[in-house]
Amino acid sequence: MGLDQDQLANARLAYQEVCKSYQSVADTRLKLLGFLPIASGAGIYAVLGDGGNTIPPFAWVAGLFGFLITLGLFFYELQGLQRSAALERIGGQLEASLGLANGQFSAQPEAHLGGVVRGAAWVIYTTVMGGWIYLSLVRNVGSGWAALGGAIVAVVIAFWLTQRLRAIDARAQAELTNASQTA
Repeated sequence: MGLDQDQLANARLAYQEVCKSYQSVADTRLKLLGFLPIASGAGIYAVLGDGGNTIPPFAWVAGLFGFLITLGLFFYELQGLQRSAALERIGGQLEASLGLANGQFSAQPEAHLGGVVRGAAWVIYTTVMGGWIYLSLVRNVGSGWAALGGAIVAVVIAFWLTQRLRAIDARAQAELTNASQTA
């Protein structure tokens, strides 16, 4: 069943808007991924100084603050991933209705490692969170234990968020399947 001229024009306009929205989400995510490690590294360096033996007593507060801000930004990143996934589904449907065989949404490569690794975001955010945990612990437990604590926290958060994202993906896939069965 083909589209009439008005439907075709509306589908094209909707496709253009989906493409713009998708690119906007991608641009915002990229800017955060570029800025976060630089700003965090500068912040941690500013608190620790030139590597002298004196770690300020407020270092744990700065570390906790940086960790929580980074965690909040990571939740924003997850929301961006959800928006991207929704736009990819809509874009793919529009490409099919427009007869585009190799559109930007329908011709996307498969995620590597079974979807666990979604890109640089996982590495960057968890590493930065680990750095802030290091800063919050280093004065009280020493650099070795602080590094271990930061690494453990980063791995636990990455694992938990990976499991959470898999559940979100499964729910989205089930909704897509239900929507296609009812249509």
